[in-house]
Amino acid sequence: MATPSSDAEWLALVREGCAGNAAAFQLRLSRLIARLRREKSALAPLLAKALTEANSSRLTLARDAATHQALVSPVDADSNLALTTVQFPAWLEHAPVWPPIVEEALDGLVHEWRHADRLRDAGLSPSRTVLLSGPPGVGKTLAASYLAEQLQFPLITLNLAAAVNSLLGKTGTNLTRVLVHAKAQPCVLLLDEFDALAKRRDDGQDVGELKRVVNVLLQAIDEWPGTSLLVAATNHEELLDRAVFRRFDIWLRFPDSTTRQVEALLCNLGAGHAVARQMAPALTGKPLSDASRLVTRARREIALNGGELDDVLMRLALPGATDPAERERWLLVKRLHADGLSTRAIAKHVGVSAATVSRWLHK
Repeated sequence: MATPSSDAEWLALVREGCAGNAAAFQLRLSRLIARLRREKSALAPLLAKALTEANSSRLTLARDAATHQALVSPVDADSNLALTTVQFPAWLEHAPVWPPIVEEALDGLVHEWRHADRLRDAGLSPSRTVLLSGPPGVGKTLAASYLAEQLQFPLITLNLAAAVNSLLGKTGTNLTRVLVHAKAQPCVLLLDEFDALAKRRDDGQDVGELKRVVNVLLQAIDEWPGTSLLVAATNHEELLDRAVFRRFDIWLRFPDSTTRQVEALLCNLGAGHAVARQMAPALTGKPLSDASRLVTRARREIALNGGELDDVLMRLALPGATDPAERERWLLVKRLHADGLSTRAIAKHVGVSAATVSRWLHK
């Protein structure tokens, strides 16, 4: 059922269309499509297809200048490769599951941007720059997509392979182009693998180019406007130049995955609660992407060979074990290990050898 705010959005869309305001019409329609996708409305893909067909046939609406500029990437002068990729509207296939400290920080950041006018009236601005660090697969890149989706901004991601040029001075030039491009309109700019750009300047192998790139970044972070959001992500915070950390408005560390996170993610991806609860300890501490890939593997097998998702997931969780009882024992071992029991105590409880427990724990 439509809410008063969504009713207002649709009415505004009609007014813009009737007034011939093509740019505003298309931008608002894109935002409404993103909302319908989140609500899993059947109307979303139909509207998205119609909008795509209209654009490709050149019979419709030119984007407004800001959105158009965001969607056209700057290119490397030598290779002519695009220096960024753009997703607009940004949307997530399933609801993310964050640790409480991450969820609180991300939601607080979204709240700042949604009420930026209040901050500006007080002579302030929302947080402009965010550093995300933590082990691989815990959701740092997903967080940038989440922020873009919530703020209804284009997600612009630096194409590191195209931006890093072996010719002296070109990397800094490419990076400057991307930074200037992202500053020109509201967007979320993601600098993934940030340690490749902002590496410590005391590296003895550096010949000068690295220092120039880091200086470009430091200046850009200091001068970043309050109209767009810069998000940097790294798996290796220890490699970053020390001067980087104090430049960011927010530094958010992602911890290893917890049992609660994994269980909630498996449920979001379609697993039954009982199976998710059984499997979660086996995946705790590992990248959350492992759980997503496991569900994807199971869905592929079901599409080809049939079966139920929970049954296939349980079988894939312990490759080579065809006996359901053995799989149950293996999952029990993982749960007991997560509870802090020793290998010997687990072996005694489960009724298998300590060597078997050790082997299962390393699967």
